[in-house]
Formats: sequence, structure tokens, C-alpha cells
Amino acid sequence: MFTTRSDVWSLGVTLWEILTFARDQPYDVMNDKQVIENAGHYYRNDNKQIYLPQPVNCPKEIYDLMLECWNRTECERPSFREIQMFLQRKNMGYNPKDEKMNQIKVPIC
Repeated sequence: MFTTRSDVWSLGVTLWEILTFARDQPYDVMNDKQVIENAGHYYRNDNKQIYLPQPVNCPKEIYDLMLECWNRTECERPSFREIQMFLQRKNMGYNPKDEKMNQIKVPIC
């Protein structure tokens, strides 16, 4: 069943992909069978499920948000409004002009 809460799960994965600069594929260390097994562990809540690792350049607060998005219990996942408010608070005081000297250069493939 698809809901806005299942979309929140997908947003967590999308954030992970963004913060790995799309260089890594989710669960790329697993084959198809292992991915399906992992989904089964998640569904059974047997504490054997494997979550995506924290990206190297990802602040802990953002990874914690991803983990909240991946909460097994849908009603315990943040709403999009809560996510928006969290990201706005993290962005307060950010000035893109300050980043000119500290830009991360990502090679174009």
C-alpha cells in the first residue's frame, strides 16, 4: 500500500543517493536474493535487517533523519511537513555566497 508515509521512506533513500553523489547504488553489496531477504527481515522486524550506511559527507543529523524515514512503523516516520521544518532549521543562516570558497567539486562523468 502506498501512502505519503511510504513516500517518506523513499525520500530517505533519495537523500542517501544525493549525499553519495549518486556514486553508489543502494544495497549494491547485495545480490537480488539478499535484497529480498533483507526486505523480509525488515517486514518481520527480527533485527537482522541491514540499513543503508551513513554517507561519508553526511552530517549525523541528516543520517538520523534518514533512519527516521526508514522507521518500520509508518506512523513513527516524520511527515513531509516535519521534514521540511527540520531542513529549514538546518538551513538557517546558510548563505550560498559563503560556499564559493568551499565548493565541493564533483567530476562530470
